[in-house]
Amino acid sequence: MDFNRIYDRRNTGSIKWDWDGMKVRSQRDDLIPLWVADMDFMSPISVVEALTKRAEHGIFGYTFFDESYYNAVIRWMAERHRWNIEKEWIVPTGGVVPSINFAIRTFTKEGDGVIIQQPVYSPFISAITRNNRKLVNSPLVLENGRYGIDFEDFEKKIVENQVKLFILCSPHNPVGRVWTKEELQRIGDICVKHQVIIVSDEIHHDIVYPGHWHYPI
Repeated sequence: MDFNRIYDRRNTGSIKWDWDGMKVRSQRDDLIPLWVADMDFMSPISVVEALTKRAEHGIFGYTFFDESYYNAVIRWMAERHRWNIEKEWIVPTGGVVPSINFAIRTFTKEGDGVIIQQPVYSPFISAITRNNRKLVNSPLVLENGRYGIDFEDFEKKIVENQVKLFILCSPHNPVGRVWTKEELQRIGDICVKHQVIIVSDEIHHDIVYPGHWHYPI
């Protein structure tokens, strides 16, 4: 992959570059859009070739997830994250946000407390409020330029609001923290103690700087 080449994505139907809400950007050359997780480098050639090969068949009917899909996920998690998972644990969905909504509706009822750690990915908030659950926030603490978890506040908010579910962002968006094993263990201990279900958004687990390690919870 070439990360140094600059691609002009304007006038390609890109929501990042061409959306009407970003017209102010089109009027100035010194502004770049950083509001959405949409990369401006080309996809790996292997991915492009695989999609091209599939498209050459010319028929786009309903498909299913075959063994190669499950094997790829299992192998990736083992090789990249030292996590041995089983096929039965994998449930394909339409994306992270729909999955969070599904989990909220499945494991809680209207009025139940759902806790998050702001600042955090904004769809977490709408997933809670639009499903008529109680939004509970245990804000992250900024100390010496680094965000951390206030564990005492986290547990206190869980108890006071009878929280049933916690939406974890790991690695965290937007603060960029890759939570340590010790931090995740402490979070897990608190949630187990109070019977709180953890829904963990780990979509950025493969984007970690050298010297850090992502631990799936």
